[in-house]
Amino acid sequence: ILQWDGSGFWILMKRLDRDSFHWPDSPDELQKVTLKEMHWFCDGLSLTPKGAFEECHPKIVV
Repeated sequence: ILQWDGSGFWILMKRLDRDSFHWPDSPDELQKVTLKEMHWFCDGLSLTPKGAFEECHPKIVV
């Protein structure tokens, strides 16, 4: 990860003991991720785990 903090760049790296990160094979697989999903990714979790619930935000509260 290359990050600009206003005074210079930070290079963030993570070495995995097992397996590897899934990297997109084509432009169709690219997707935007939230900060929470980025934390999941850096922890080695899948961004689309089977059986996971989608986040739901109610629009009308009575």
